[in-house]
Amino acid sequence: MRKRSGILQETSDTDRLTAHGQRIRKSGALGKSLQINRLFDLLLERSLAGTAAKEIDIAQNVFGRSTDVDLAADATVRVYAHRLRKKLDAVPADEQGERLILPRGEYRLVVVPADAEAGDHGDDPVMERPHRRAWRWLAAAVAFLALNLLCWFWFANEPSRDPRLDTIFWKGLANDRTPALIVSGDYYVFGEQGPNGAIQRMIADPAITSSEDLTQYKMHTPGADKAYVDMNAYHLPEGLASALASIAPIVTAARSGKANPPRSITISRFTNDMLTSQDIVYVGLLSTLRELQEPLFSLSGFSLSASSDTLVDRASGHRFQSDWADPSRTGILRRDYAYLARLPGPSGNQILVIAGTRDPALVEAAQIASDKAELSRLQARLGKGEAFEALYEVRTFGPSNISRQLLIARPLHVDRMWPARKDAPVRADMSERAQ
Repeated sequence: MRKRSGILQETSDTDRLTAHGQRIRKSGALGKSLQINRLFDLLLERSLAGTAAKEIDIAQNVFGRSTDVDLAADATVRVYAHRLRKKLDAVPADEQGERLILPRGEYRLVVVPADAEAGDHGDDPVMERPHRRAWRWLAAAVAFLALNLLCWFWFANEPSRDPRLDTIFWKGLANDRTPALIVSGDYYVFGEQGPNGAIQRMIADPAITSSEDLTQYKMHTPGADKAYVDMNAYHLPEGLASALASIAPIVTAARSGKANPPRSITISRFTNDMLTSQDIVYVGLLSTLRELQEPLFSLSGFSLSASSDTLVDRASGHRFQSDWADPSRTGILRRDYAYLARLPGPSGNQILVIAGTRDPALVEAAQIASDKAELSRLQARLGKGEAFEALYEVRTFGPSNISRQLLIARPLHVDRMWPARKDAPVRADMSERAQ
């Protein structure tokens, strides 16, 4: 046996690939996604034959694309390859200390030692060294706290009225006596132990959103109890600090001079009681709505995919899918989707949603919500409706947002959305049905 670039090379590669493939399938690590399982089977088949699959081959055989598919514009294969890579990275090593991986930038499966360095996988963010990710979380948390303190201090006694409070999105917030709460979307992460017991990386899984979820996963997944550790940790999206910088001053201005100044909290600490007692301004990703997801999408004209990267228009069936999930190609035009919504809460309070499918769209959604001219154009399109939702396509190049386009703006019909409450105050601006 010999080692080259961290990947084992020997004559029994086929047997080892077969064994790892069977172990992955039995573990349930691939989940229930038909596309993920079909992609894994195709890559395993090609790898056992000693060849790497081509992107066009995957597009046709796994996703049913035609022979003339434009792979530069259709990122489906790359998106699902990235998801499969993350699922494989989350599987612990076998008894020989080896793991099955999908190398970054390739469409073939290989076996590597469990202690292979991140360089063996390229620079996939999932395989970032723990100390680098820890510093990013710390920096995001510090920025989040500093931003709140700065905004509360700077704007608390601002005497002039912010003109954006008269727009369709913020209308009524300044006149409301209900306390205001800025809810920032965060998501749960847990640790994976290395052979020496040290935490070698942190994992975020949309299906595991709390310590309780992790406990259940460990109970039903062989080997997971020793591999994964609950660290009671939550991650803040990279775009959150920029988004809050745009939004917090408006909310603070709306509460200027009032007895109840706005407060802030993360979605992981949000409770159902808060949903009924306060005006909610949610700022975050669509994937981290948690308790707010059900009331929003029970009213919305969209449905949200399990991966949270795709909004599907219920009426037309059109899919709006972000291609930011795959970071392998940073120097190309890509698209993301920004989402705004305003709807009534269960006690006559307001719920404002400022969200994106990924970080670029989250930043853009906050800029839209803080741009009076853009909100005026939105109001001209919607008319007199109070409850509404709007979807924007955001085009990006590298790290920069270069354009946005309003795709859908429509009223939300809120009749009988919440069960009647005798003690619920009637709010004139949100009580009438959107026209």
